Amino acid sequence: MANLQAKSKWSIDDEIGFFSFYKSLPEKADTTYRVFEHGEFYSTHEKDAILAAKHIFKSVSAMKELGRKGVSCLTVYMHIVHMLITFIQLNFESLARDLLLVMQYRLEVYRQLPNRKWELAYKGSPGYLNEVEEILFKNVDIAEQTSSAVIAVKYILTGGQSTVGLAFADSRSCELMYAEFSDNDHFSNLESAIIQLGPKECIVQKLFLHHHSVLQDSTHEAATLTEVIKRSRVLITERPKSDFSMKNIDQDLKRLLKTKKKKSDQDEVPVGASWTSDHPLAASSLSSLIHYLELLSKDENFGEFRIRKFDLSQFMKLDSAAYSALNLFPERNTQGIVQHSKPVDSLYGVLNNCQTVQGQRLLTRWIKQPLIDVNHLEERLSVVEAFVEISELRRSLADEHLKKLPDFDRLSKKFHRKKASLQDSYRVYQAIKQLPYICESMEKHAEELESNYNLLREMFIAPIRQLLLDFEKFTEMLDSTLDFKMVERHEYMVKCDFDPELQRLRSKMTEVEEEMEEAFTDAATQLKLEKGKTIKLELAPQFGYVFRVTCKEEKALRQNKRFTTLDTNKAGVRFINSQLQQLSDGYQDLRASYEAQQDAVVTEIMSIACGYAEPMHTLGDVLAKLDVLLSFAQVCRFVYIELLPMFINRNFPLGTGSNLIKLDQCRHPCVERQDDVSFIANDVLLKKEEHNFIIVTGPNMGGKSTYIRQVGVAVLMAQIGCFVPCDSVTVTLVDAILARVGAGDCQAQGVSTFMAEMLETSSILRSASANSLIIVDELGRGTSTYDGFGLAWAISRHVALELKSACLFATHFHEMTSLADEVPSAVNYHVTALTSADGNDGTSLTMLYQVRPGSCDRSFGIHVAECVDFPRSVINAAKRKAAELED
Repeated sequence: MANLQAKSKWSIDDEIGFFSFYKSLPEKADTTYRVFEHGEFYSTHEKDAILAAKHIFKSVSAMKELGRKGVSCLTVYMHIVHMLITFIQLNFESLARDLLLVMQYRLEVYRQLPNRKWELAYKGSPGYLNEVEEILFKNVDIAEQTSSAVIAVKYILTGGQSTVGLAFADSRSCELMYAEFSDNDHFSNLESAIIQLGPKECIVQKLFLHHHSVLQDSTHEAATLTEVIKRSRVLITERPKSDFSMKNIDQDLKRLLKTKKKKSDQDEVPVGASWTSDHPLAASSLSSLIHYLELLSKDENFGEFRIRKFDLSQFMKLDSAAYSALNLFPERNTQGIVQHSKPVDSLYGVLNNCQTVQGQRLLTRWIKQPLIDVNHLEERLSVVEAFVEISELRRSLADEHLKKLPDFDRLSKKFHRKKASLQDSYRVYQAIKQLPYICESMEKHAEELESNYNLLREMFIAPIRQLLLDFEKFTEMLDSTLDFKMVERHEYMVKCDFDPELQRLRSKMTEVEEEMEEAFTDAATQLKLEKGKTIKLELAPQFGYVFRVTCKEEKALRQNKRFTTLDTNKAGVRFINSQLQQLSDGYQDLRASYEAQQDAVVTEIMSIACGYAEPMHTLGDVLAKLDVLLSFAQVCRFVYIELLPMFINRNFPLGTGSNLIKLDQCRHPCVERQDDVSFIANDVLLKKEEHNFIIVTGPNMGGKSTYIRQVGVAVLMAQIGCFVPCDSVTVTLVDAILARVGAGDCQAQGVSTFMAEMLETSSILRSASANSLIIVDELGRGTSTYDGFGLAWAISRHVALELKSACLFATHFHEMTSLADEVPSAVNYHVTALTSADGNDGTSLTMLYQVRPGSCDRSFGIHVAECVDFPRSVINAAKRKAAELED
């Protein structure tokens, strides 16, 4: 890096205008990252430079001091020599991707105008990627991280109750949503909505004129709201009060929303704008999103958005603790970066056998939005069952067809914005040609599918057939205009039939191609290499046409002055001679003339092709659903579920229709797939009023946490429409999975471990219903034994008798087992272990990982200490003190 910097002539002393501009910029938030483009290189400064140095170069030694005033800066060079373009540019793109999509930063890129003044060239944030998409996705396809959704939140307090208005916008899919709902003082419903919607950024109203965090507001509610948003790993962005004004919201929506025609007079009317007066908080939030995303500044947005009401009750509620405890997605560190993990470390990793990028995105959304509608779930399960039973169909669809399909979501957006190219059109063309084979594969197995064939026909075959008809003119246009011979060489041009000048240029290009082929033959002969195998002729973007040999054959070039080596990499050595150089330059000139001549034709083609953005988006949705359900079918050793509708009436008589979760030989899908693990399966029974509160005791590392969490994972899998890792399953749908598991200090907010534990538990008590599943692991251990046990007892009794929620409660308080004597629905279970003498006056502990009825009659804490080689004197003292306390 130092050598590269030495080659640059730029310094802050030479750029007085830049230095003045940099100092004039307003103070920025720590989560805003600024980059400055200087033509051949970029620079970042001060704290941003430190971050870039550590992220790109893994060292701060790349930084240097520039200028008498000592502004630290890091320069990212480009276009110094050709061999560094790809490397350096990819590193810059990688930094931008991680800043926006992973670390949840905002990005600002400044550029110098011809008059030497500086301006903001483009910007991006986790919820607003429109201006930076070309940087982020030019060389990679990203699945889950590409979500650029943003929400806005506004609330009021009336009589001690919060009313929350929420708006959601995804400018990528042109989707708007709104919701207005009552919430408790922990904002539990808002937390569930954030998890379900999966936004990257949240807009809140700025509470001060000067720069302060929302946490510094004097109200407890504002601090709680901020904590909920941050706990969900969502970037908070403050906007002025004026952005939340409803003054022009109806007018703005009329311009943005799609229109439909009345059957009577065919007049176009806006859809969905009449709700604003009934939901003022949601409308105010939506207004702030329209301002923040600058939706009205681009004509391409007009008439393109859809809006709908978001109903929290259509999905199972998850709190942040359950989201984390169930290991739904790979863990991220405090900067949001995924830790080193294997696919089996998360439920997403286990279930993700998707072949398409849109399928991976849909799988992410389904895991965050488990359904509570039994009919929709039965539909998904029936499709999965069909794919499980016919392995040939499953393999042909996944391996032969879906794997070849592009990201239609991204392509549809490019076409909608009129930024698509002929190459993009060809990618769509190729995919359309693949679709009939998908339908034929399913139709081929119609008899084997039996009743499920009608479902597959309705969900996939019929929509795909209809879309094929919609794309008929599109494919005909490409057939008649695209030069497919050039496509084989990865060059995208229009056929020369359209214009005499195109025909003349094409003829000239053909002549040059023939001469290059002769030069290729001569070169192979001179070097005594086999043409097309050990030596190849290829087109390199930065060099034009070149010869290439493998590194093994490089010795043939040594001392041969007829050839000039251009570069060497792991693919081989690229070189050229004067004849090929001359022919390549002439060919590139002819091609440039050809492209200029064909511009009018290409413009017309792309103008027509851009009208197909909507069916492309629809096709992406259909294929994503097919991909996810196929992925579910790939997960072996899982079984079909018997689903029961949610039990609504608490007074409903027991028996048929009562809440029931029955899992025979249940396994944890992540743990059982780990290397060298022979998983011990266990039965689970949760039945309302009879067997609804399970207390699990036993030694540390005995499997208590795995047992209670695998129940939550199994229920969630059932409610996304996936088979479950059990021998047999019966599940009554639950409206929420709420958890209280290990907590840590929140020192920045002055919240201790125990306070965090109590806050989570309080939220559960206010949110849970009789249809919820609660998972509690070690409640009350953060304070004195007596206080902790008293709280654990009271909380458990309230859940069992008042809420009547299904609950699994793992604890080391052996006194908790007596709750089963007082509460009819409470039962005791324990994880088993064996102790034996180890021959050194100690005992060894063997975990059996089996869950059995009854309570654990002893504690194994000292045995665990022995397992990690505590000093014998400490072990003996611990035994004496424990015996003394027990007496």
